[in-house]
Amino acid sequence: MFKFPATKILSAQEELEYLKLAAAGDLAARNKLIVANIPFIIKCARSFPGYHKEIENDLITAGSLGLMRAIEKYDFTMGTRLLTIGKYYINSFMQKSVGSRRKKIPLLSLDATYNSDGDQDSFVANLADTSNLSLDEECENIIKKEKLMSAINTLKPNEQEVLILHYGLNNQKAHTFEEIGAIKGRTRSRMQQIEQNALKHLRQNQNIQQLAS
Repeated sequence: MFKFPATKILSAQEELEYLKLAAAGDLAARNKLIVANIPFIIKCARSFPGYHKEIENDLITAGSLGLMRAIEKYDFTMGTRLLTIGKYYINSFMQKSVGSRRKKIPLLSLDATYNSDGDQDSFVANLADTSNLSLDEECENIIKKEKLMSAINTLKPNEQEVLILHYGLNNQKAHTFEEIGAIKGRTRSRMQQIEQNALKHLRQNQNIQQLAS
């Protein structure tokens, strides 16, 4: 059975502050909101139709992912508590988890190749589209994205910027090397070279293998 340490209940003001930080991309704030609401997610899991101990962890994982989606969709103009909309997403994602298929998918590859236009065909090219993923696949995709961003944060600032702009990471629009070159006042080939160096540096990171596991 799932066990979780006692968590502090957030006040409305504390919750709002964390929601603002999460909306700005603060993963720690988002995780704080999820952890603070774990007791409610556990309660939902244990009252879920057809509940049994063997699926409790799966339901709690699904509920956490549902709350994550609620955080993304939160409307500050409504002035309501997070769980007002969170309950819908938690239960919805639990419903999805019951019928989801369990399978591993290769969401990330550091074996970069380039097409005839010089743009990369692999790496994170297939990482962004989650529209047709099952719950397990989407959860795995989110985890790998976060690991990828942690690895990218170890790079030089210009390497980070080129990768983020090229692949549309951090909710950015994806850009071509030519567009990035125009933004930075450099040539297209130089942008491609910076990206190749960034990939090389990522591969040299002793922890990067975890991203493809």
